[in-house]
Amino acid sequence: MKPRFPWILASAGLLVASVALATTTRFFRQTTAKDFEEGEATSSMVLPTGEVVPGMKAKRLALDAAFAWCVALSPDGRTAYFGTGDQGRIYAVSVAASAGEANKVAEIAAPWVTALSARSDASLLAGSTPGGRIFAVDVKSGAARPFAKLPAEHVWALLSDAKGAKTYAATGIPGQVFVIDAQGKERLLWDSGDKHVLALALGDKGVLLAGTADEAILYRIHPDGHAEALHDFEANEIRAIARAAGATYLAVNAFDRPSEALATPVPGAQPGKGTKLPPGPAPASGALPRTDQVKAHAAVYRLDDDGSIEQVLALADGYFTALLAGPGGQVYAASGTQGKIHRISPDRTAALAIDLPERQALSLVSTSEGFLVGTGDVGAIFRVRPAAASEASYLSRVLDAEGPARWGFVHWAGSDDLIFETRAGNTAKPDKSWSNWRKLESVSHSGWQGQGKVAGEQARYLQYRVGLPNQSSVLREALTYYVPHNQRARVTEVYLADAAPVPAVLGAGGAGGSTAPPPTSTRSHSSVLKLRWKVENPDNDELIYRLWFRQESETVWRPLGGPDPLGKPEYDWNTDSVPDGRYLIRVWASDEKVTAKDRALDFTFVSPSFLVDNTRPVVADLQARLPRVTGRVHDAASVISQIEFSIDGNDWRPVLADDGILDQTTEAFSIRLPPSLPPGPHIITVRAWDSADNLGSAHVQVQIPK
Repeated sequence: MKPRFPWILASAGLLVASVALATTTRFFRQTTAKDFEEGEATSSMVLPTGEVVPGMKAKRLALDAAFAWCVALSPDGRTAYFGTGDQGRIYAVSVAASAGEANKVAEIAAPWVTALSARSDASLLAGSTPGGRIFAVDVKSGAARPFAKLPAEHVWALLSDAKGAKTYAATGIPGQVFVIDAQGKERLLWDSGDKHVLALALGDKGVLLAGTADEAILYRIHPDGHAEALHDFEANEIRAIARAAGATYLAVNAFDRPSEALATPVPGAQPGKGTKLPPGPAPASGALPRTDQVKAHAAVYRLDDDGSIEQVLALADGYFTALLAGPGGQVYAASGTQGKIHRISPDRTAALAIDLPERQALSLVSTSEGFLVGTGDVGAIFRVRPAAASEASYLSRVLDAEGPARWGFVHWAGSDDLIFETRAGNTAKPDKSWSNWRKLESVSHSGWQGQGKVAGEQARYLQYRVGLPNQSSVLREALTYYVPHNQRARVTEVYLADAAPVPAVLGAGGAGGSTAPPPTSTRSHSSVLKLRWKVENPDNDELIYRLWFRQESETVWRPLGGPDPLGKPEYDWNTDSVPDGRYLIRVWASDEKVTAKDRALDFTFVSPSFLVDNTRPVVADLQARLPRVTGRVHDAASVISQIEFSIDGNDWRPVLADDGILDQTTEAFSIRLPPSLPPGPHIITVRAWDSADNLGSAHVQVQIPK
């Protein structure tokens, strides 16, 4: 059995005051990294400690492609080449910060460029899918010619040596690694036995590191083709490998439904720009995940050279697409569902480095001032660099008071140069109906504590943003206070707990019936009505209740339950002291216990009528007219629900009403005595229940002649 994949599940982001009373001030609190990551960090970053500080700035370069899947850096480090789809184009971007747009340099005869490698002569090798072909690309002329055809469906990674004498290619279906010489002749180096080899990286002493799918196993491949497994993950794929500061970092993904979560082009198809990619016929891993369908969780692991391994970053909902070794031993991890890039430091802490507007960050490459990111959904290239002064800001998630509310002060911990603004509205997603951004009023700051009042906003939703104008600016905590408008609690139903079931109806024919009555041992009358009521309480207030009752035919309400209000939606009413009849119950509910008198709200509800019946039914007019005994049962208030008879104290047997159904307050009946009854006197006892479970009985003596 594989070792368990220890995914880290983050706790809830925004913490709300635990007490929820109508007039109690509540607050939203953000203080952890998870809390702040629920918002948007623009040119700022969220540190593992929960601090928001100036971070990185992203500039978007337009790209005439659906996605930028892979990237390679030229040998001189001046140009980055991006392989794209779904028209198989290659674009060049200068790494210089002042450089402009992405320029198309070549187009191959395949819909997807899935792997790129720059050779020492400044040419490119471009792997593709479908078809497992590799093209040689002259970046100066733009000419692309077939270089190698591998016996596989997909080419997922290319890795050329420094001299360009040989290139390693990782493939899918099947998952193999090939060595290709300078003339394009391939040789199988290693067969993983898995469907895909997705990731390749150079290890020490000429070995290769390879990550597979669908089994998610990391291998070390020696120059002679011998391989050994280093770790087996309980996941679907090892998507990327990066070496940094003597350690190996691995991006590992697990998909809830692998066969449906990923998309790949149908062989031979040329989907148009911007269209949905159709589901592929075979691969369960290795293709481009569709953000609107995929459900996954993922982690980045650090594998030290001594063999120890630990998780350093996790996504409870999402997947990783690329890793990049940065300066100082840092590693950047790109995600494919929220467009976020995290930075992992050598001390094994992780921070959100940048949040891109596109949902898929697919490829990463270093530059002298930061890095470049290729995206999908929509295809673009972003130039990422450290943010300059005044470029950094943080936007909170939308705060939901769950009803109209009055917003008060925002308190924060952080530097004294932070600039807070708020806006409010009544739609869950900010739109034109929301207020404009307004700075806080009455702002003050002492030490690391600041506060300011929200500018007159009364709405259900609020959002704040914070400007971080200096490189030393830092936000550590934010508390946003509010008081919800009082909402009325409503009683919606009054009912009886443990109410008796609907009585069974006896069918015609004989002393038995088509439906057996309830077991007699379970039937017992109680004069106590267990009144219960349901309440809609949107504020979750502590409520009080008062009760009244009246007969259906009266107009005067009488108090029920004593002088003190009730604290629970229940009351057991002993009806011994009231006449039989049908009664209405009036329930009054109020939040006055927890709300100022001028703001308290109440509600009154009148129930349907309930039957009070504490009188036994009467079994009368018993007469013996052999071979029958006749009689009738009468009750003043309730329908007769069951009649039984017994001969000489023996077993009880059911009796039919003369009209074949028990549905009235008076029922006539006839009992046919069995012909086997021996001569002599016999006692016939008849008992009957009403629908309130009152029991009445009578008996008569009969004489069976000899």
